[in-house]
Amino acid sequence: MTDDDAAAVLPRGQPLGRSLLEILIAAGIVVWLYSFFLTSVEVRDEHMTPTLRPGQRVLVSRLPYRLTVPQRGDVVAVRNRIDPARIQLHRVIGLPGDVLDIRGAQVSVNGLPLREPYLLEGRERLNLSATTVGRYRLGPDDYFLLNDNRADLGDSRSFGAFSREQIVGRAWLIYWPPQDFAAVAHTPPTRGEP
Repeated sequence: MTDDDAAAVLPRGQPLGRSLLEILIAAGIVVWLYSFFLTSVEVRDEHMTPTLRPGQRVLVSRLPYRLTVPQRGDVVAVRNRIDPARIQLHRVIGLPGDVLDIRGAQVSVNGLPLREPYLLEGRERLNLSATTVGRYRLGPDDYFLLNDNRADLGDSRSFGAFSREQIVGRAWLIYWPPQDFAAVAHTPPTRGEP
């Protein structure tokens, strides 16, 4: 192999500035794609226990609700109404047009009680106060979001329903700590006898 043949096979060195520019452009595209399709949420409190625990980090996909609507049982991300910079996770319980009756931890949708296997404790042991009693009629774009830990009232019972536009995305993957790595369980409740 001659020196001319080796030069033909190996590309000549590119200017360092061009290589750095290509790396920066590629990194920018990756960051843009990440922010367009995903966001990360740190679980800071017990409101979604036992499904999610404090200290876990969850990837939230923005894509599903660009293509379809939230379903009952989905764990979704919304901006905190008091601190909009903070994103919180809740479970979709009520869909547009639903009528919800809440008595302690028992939720009924359109007259049928929900059986919710993901709840923190059995209804008998929750000992929730009278503030968790109410009837809610949802509008054509309203979603009623509740915490899996029903003793934590920081959800639609206190802040009202959320519109589809206010839902940031669907919780997808627990990625931190490494021993908790798993897909987020989107267990739909069943309607009928509790």
